[in-house]
Amino acid sequence: MRRILKFSLLLAMLLLAACVPTGGTTTAPGGTVPPAQSPTAKIVPTPVPTAPSATPTTPPRAITLDAPLPGATVSSPVEVRGSVAVSPFESTLLGRVYDGAGQVVGSWPIMVSAEMGQPGTFAGEIPFVVYASGPGRVEIAEISPKDGSVVVSAAVEVMLQGTPLPSTIEVPAAGAQATLPLHILARLGQPGEQVVAALHWQDGSALERTYTLRRGEDGRGLLIESLWWLADVPPLPFPPTQPAVLEIHYPGGTLLARQELTVLNWDDPNVQQVTLYFLLGEELTPIAVNIPKVVRIGTATLEELLWGPPADNLAGFGTAIPIPDEVLSYPGRGPDWGPRVRLLSLNIRDGVATADFSKELKAYGGGSARVQAIRQQITQTLLQFPTVREVVIAVEGQTEGVLEP
Repeated sequence: MRRILKFSLLLAMLLLAACVPTGGTTTAPGGTVPPAQSPTAKIVPTPVPTAPSATPTTPPRAITLDAPLPGATVSSPVEVRGSVAVSPFESTLLGRVYDGAGQVVGSWPIMVSAEMGQPGTFAGEIPFVVYASGPGRVEIAEISPKDGSVVVSAAVEVMLQGTPLPSTIEVPAAGAQATLPLHILARLGQPGEQVVAALHWQDGSALERTYTLRRGEDGRGLLIESLWWLADVPPLPFPPTQPAVLEIHYPGGTLLARQELTVLNWDDPNVQQVTLYFLLGEELTPIAVNIPKVVRIGTATLEELLWGPPADNLAGFGTAIPIPDEVLSYPGRGPDWGPRVRLLSLNIRDGVATADFSKELKAYGGGSARVQAIRQQITQTLLQFPTVREVVIAVEGQTEGVLEP
């Protein structure tokens, strides 16, 4: 009877276990009971999503220019201020000032207050040189240390305030002895302005003419003229040799420059008459002129020839040698060219005169007729001297390939 009872209990337990699904859970009063595991089962943990790690990023390179403000009028040196999103190599920017034609008229390094690669601010000054006021542009740029290219930049349009240089009279020199026509080379005022050149003798005699200033090679106003009477005939009596003053002023009377000199009368013993060869139409024509007497009279004569006749002479004399307007506008001129043709040297040896002229002689522009006229003017002017039998023309020391058609 006891065995039958044990067997009945065992059978009841087996039937109860068979009613519980494998792999499920049973809920008991105390909570959830984990399912029975088979001896070969493995528990695989479920992966828990994790937040992605932050990757550091570099902000885009940018320059902000806070000063000067757009449209501001600035003088040299112009103050610049601003900020950068990323400090450049060696914490250095390049500041540049451009004129209205887009030419760089000033540049200077600008330091950034920040470690390289970090945001920062900058402040500095850029010196520049312009002789006439006008539109311009201020730029701050980061320059690549590899190839010098612009990495990023900021710019603002402004008005540049010019810094005129003092007016100067280069010809005649202070205290010089001169004759008429009086040759003048002066740098003053602004291109296109009208000025009066006035020669005042000590005795009260005066000679005045109004001229329009050219644009010189440095951007300033330029006066290159031979002061003479409009009617080509001097008044009588001609003023005797005496001190005089050359003044250049605006028509309203504002004085620009002043030079003291001595003007020689043509009858003065310190005056010598020489012959220059100019063109009357296409004909080579000799003209007698009076110049101060000097030891190297050949040099003085050639220098007088280069000035040419007064531009508005009534007789109509001209010259094939390039005049200042041609020199200043010549397309092939270089940055080191001056405003007129100059004689560099004249050497006479064994009857051969070698006249060496400045590079501005190249501004004749070509043409066989003009080349021939230039050669004839120079040659015939020198052949008046008995020590000269032959003339060689050089340009900047070169005799080959000069004055070709």
